[in-house]
Amino acid sequence: MGGAVKTLLEVPEGRTVRVVDVAAGKGAAAMLYELGIRPGARVEVVKSGPGPVIVRVGGAKYSLGRGLAAKVIVEEEQG
Repeated sequence: MGGAVKTLLEVPEGRTVRVVDVAAGKGAAAMLYELGIRPGARVEVVKSGPGPVIVRVGGAKYSLGRGLAAKVIVEEEQG
């Protein structure tokens, strides 16, 4: 493991992080996995703040509700 572990909700805009865990129920976890948000994946936070969190996974952008983003456990990549 590299950087500090936090939730996707706590990551500042413009940062790229690596997913460590998805602490969600079966349905929510399955949906996140379908989007490519799974342990080991690199996720860039495009927009954070009031409202949904916009992330980029691979070449695609997704909008995640704040409750769902809080269930994605990540670590910052070391430069």
